[in-house]
Amino acid sequence: MSASMNLPARSQSGVSLIEVLVSMLVLALGMVGLAALQARTVSYQLGSGQRAQLSGLLADYAERVRSNLNQAPGVAKPSAYLYDVSWAAQSADVAAASVDCAATGVSCSGVDLARYDMAQWRAAVRRGLPRGSVRVTGDARTGIEVTFMWTDKDRTQDGVNGRTLVASAECKTGTTGMARQSCCPDGVPDGTRCANFTVVP
Repeated sequence: MSASMNLPARSQSGVSLIEVLVSMLVLALGMVGLAALQARTVSYQLGSGQRAQLSGLLADYAERVRSNLNQAPGVAKPSAYLYDVSWAAQSADVAAASVDCAATGVSCSGVDLARYDMAQWRAAVRRGLPRGSVRVTGDARTGIEVTFMWTDKDRTQDGVNGRTLVASAECKTGTTGMARQSCCPDGVPDGTRCANFTVVP
């Protein structure tokens, strides 16, 4: 029997440093992926909440116009239910109506009620959406165009020098389909989201 036959068999115990490092790398990549997924999920939830707000705000506007049809756009000219003001001009807080039609004992004309309705509604838009602004044009007979505008700091794209805000598509005369639903009026800053609706009271 040779001497080599008497040596005990070598057994591997524990793990090598390289195996530990590879395991840590795989774990770190998985954690980074989970963090990115979580951030994207929160962003989608925020966007979904804002879209739900739009539905309620649009219904609120339509009901206000229907309850005061004598002052609806196209019936009364000019109508206080229209609001064709640029984004930049809406930077300040919404001013209260000159007559508070909700106060006890106050008698409001149709014009007063329309002004009060718009002040209340525009304030609700400002509270409900980040820097929420509106543009309302059109005619009650053919359709009132309601455009909601709000800032979205997550509306970014990967740029050469980091993440930059996306420029919003401008509404043109020939814009139709899905592009028409999300285009913005001229002059809105980058990172602005818009949603366009038509209301026929």
